[in-house]
Amino acid sequence: MLIPKIILETSDNYEELKETTKSFLQVLTSNDFYYGLFLIAVIIVLLKVIDFIFLPWKKKGSTLAAFLKACCKTFVFAVFGLRIIALIPGMKDFASQIFLSSSLIVVVLGFVFQEGLSNIVHGFILSVFSPFKLGDRVTVTIDGEKTTGYIKEINARHTIIQNVVNSAHVIVPNAKMDTCAIINNYFDGNTTSSSFMDLSVTYESDLEKAIRIITEVIDGHPLVKKAKEDKEVSDPTAVLVRELGDHGIALRAAVLTHTVEENFIACSDIRRSLVERFSKEPDIAFAYPHLEIVPPEAVQD
Repeated sequence: MLIPKIILETSDNYEELKETTKSFLQVLTSNDFYYGLFLIAVIIVLLKVIDFIFLPWKKKGSTLAAFLKACCKTFVFAVFGLRIIALIPGMKDFASQIFLSSSLIVVVLGFVFQEGLSNIVHGFILSVFSPFKLGDRVTVTIDGEKTTGYIKEINARHTIIQNVVNSAHVIVPNAKMDTCAIINNYFDGNTTSSSFMDLSVTYESDLEKAIRIITEVIDGHPLVKKAKEDKEVSDPTAVLVRELGDHGIALRAAVLTHTVEENFIACSDIRRSLVERFSKEPDIAFAYPHLEIVPPEAVQD
């Protein structure tokens, strides 16, 4: 019959494939050089598999997934790396002694690498409690130095922050990252960014008119309008008199946007619009320090 024949052929093919694989592995493991190359290939494949498995969580900016991925890669390097080192002539006995005296080695390694182990523990705490996600804009103070940037990566040892000032990557050990104060602009997905805009007008300016124009320009900006609509804020932006200065009346208004980046853009556009609007108003002028020179003949005793 046809079916038993197919089963028999399949079984024969399976046994042949099994024997071929077994022979290949025997030849491979009998030569340390080829076996080492094989282990390196296994490491590369496993790293690719780990990247593929954690890809969905990477798109979500999960710090826990990023940390676990880094730990998995570290484990792969450690296990297969030690096996490759054991293939080096003269290192096999050393590797065997390590495994035979594992308890002593654990104590020694724990003492030598206590800071590294501390970073792993703190990295796990950071990834579980998630004070930040990948891509968040944070401000941290490490050893008295303040750094503002975006979270680019977290691994078993450190967290990488891309500085907003010069785009340099700041590498912070997880132990320090976990114990410092973190200002996270994006901690809440609904959080908005608000900054004060300060400007001054002269005492001779029409103050109420200037305040009205400032409010109109701020509330009319698209980024501000969108943020206020999403937050269901209907009140017009308040412009307050911050100070009666030496050169004019100092005013302050809050500019509300979704993100810090949008706030920079909105404030720039608003300043440019105010310069244009005030230039068309004869009764409004920006205040600025200036020196007025009076001719001697104009001075009366």
